[in-house]
Amino acid sequence: MEILNRLPKTAKFLFCLSIICMSVNAASQSFAAALIRSNFASSITSGSMAPVWVAQKRGLFEKHGIQMQFILMPRAPLAIAALMVGEIDMAVVGPGHLLNAAFGGADIVGIGNFFQKLDYRFSGRPEIKTAEDLRGKRIAISGPAATSHIIAMLALQQLRIDPNQARINFITIPGTEMNRRIALETGNADATTLRGAVGDIYGRRGYPVLFNFAGSGITMPQTMMVTTRRIVASKPHLIEAYLKTIIEAIAYLFDPANKETSIRIVASNLRLNNPAEQEEAYQSVLESLERVPYPQLEGMKRLHGVLSSINPKLVEIRPETVVDEKPLRELEKSGFIRQFQKP
Repeated sequence: MEILNRLPKTAKFLFCLSIICMSVNAASQSFAAALIRSNFASSITSGSMAPVWVAQKRGLFEKHGIQMQFILMPRAPLAIAALMVGEIDMAVVGPGHLLNAAFGGADIVGIGNFFQKLDYRFSGRPEIKTAEDLRGKRIAISGPAATSHIIAMLALQQLRIDPNQARINFITIPGTEMNRRIALETGNADATTLRGAVGDIYGRRGYPVLFNFAGSGITMPQTMMVTTRRIVASKPHLIEAYLKTIIEAIAYLFDPANKETSIRIVASNLRLNNPAEQEEAYQSVLESLERVPYPQLEGMKRLHGVLSSINPKLVEIRPETVVDEKPLRELEKSGFIRQFQKP
């Protein structure tokens, strides 16, 4: 201390500043060390991912103890494969992939589902005026049993079009909804499914909505949080942290006080610049987003029925074996969810 007193004022200031910086750095390193490192993947880029986008932007993963590395996969099966080899702990995929993986012997399970109400538009190219115009045409899907494939099949059922009799060709456009939008615009596909407000926006741009699921009353799980039973058993605190993060992100989206920020986050990820379209996309998310994201066994049974018509071998899989509501139910019993439910 005597040596410090002999130093000039400037030197004293720099010395104290260095001590403060070292302390802050040590505290920062300690905080980072306390976080659980975890890889999280998805191939989805539609508004279905809004809770994840909000959680990333608002630091909610870190708040709940996760140092999360997000990986955008080109296809959902790659996310499933990464789960199985332990490269990632969690993924968001269409639940059809969950059933297919289970049929292949994967020990995979759905622990949460963001959307149950179907808010899709089955949209065609400008020259496709009616359902009859789809005969002999190409429908873009992101892959067999993907949500886009299932929704397209449901739309054709509602339109009373048998895809085999109508010689409809389902073409795989790997990757995200954005890729299917491009295929529709460039004429590489004649029709596809678009989520929520994006489908309405394309409708106003001259791409007819051949079937609108909004208000149809048809429900089915669409955006499933999946992991392995091994991870559920060996990393219960991580599973709880993921669920807490998503639940708080959902509450953030629904809170009117956060509307401006939420719109900005959703719009930037959907690449929407028009304020009216941004508002529309945000409202579309709120209309279908589950406040408490249970995996919804009944919805999985309905989905299982649709997929079994595509792949009869899937009848061997029991839907109740691929969902686990227990982690979310335990979290609800703890009272954590109640704090986000306004009276």
